[in-house]
Amino acid sequence: MSNNEVLKKKEYSIGYTIMAVVYWILSVTMVLLIFQLSSDDATASSNFTVGLLLIINNVFGTAFDSDAILRMIGHISEFALLTLFTYLAMDSTNKISDKTSYAESPMKILRSDNEMNITITLWYAILNALFDEYHQLFISGRDGSIIDVLIDCIGIFTVLLLARLIFSISLKIKGKKEVRYNI
Repeated sequence: MSNNEVLKKKEYSIGYTIMAVVYWILSVTMVLLIFQLSSDDATASSNFTVGLLLIINNVFGTAFDSDAILRMIGHISEFALLTLFTYLAMDSTNKISDKTSYAESPMKILRSDNEMNITITLWYAILNALFDEYHQLFISGRDGSIIDVLIDCIGIFTVLLLARLIFSISLKIKGKKEVRYNI
């Protein structure tokens, strides 16, 4: 194996490339699932939620009759998963190659790779929440609600705070410090 082949082989990480592709597929799948669920008209959406509520009541022996909490949990969960997959996709994408990472970018807007991952993920998830509610304005019997966007943000912020916490704890355990850039 020549020196060029060895250098080229180390230049890109196959593992991070595969992880990035998988996480981006999961992220886009969540966007499509959210879009599909919000495309149901009011009757279909209500029937789905009531059916799910009946299953939960039968499995857990509960007697919930309001689907409001279930809908709230659904919003939080959908956007928590979207945020998780997008954050992991951003992180994996940034680690594919040192030459194409944020660390090698000539223009730094944020102070670290993790801040970049969190910021882009935050905007991506919030824009999807806004688009989801805007989309519902055109569905029969549905309406867009800024309250639903705020509920979606509970899932988004929870995942990003946990990601930041886990990142910080893992660095501390490894005895490392976060690489900070001068901007």
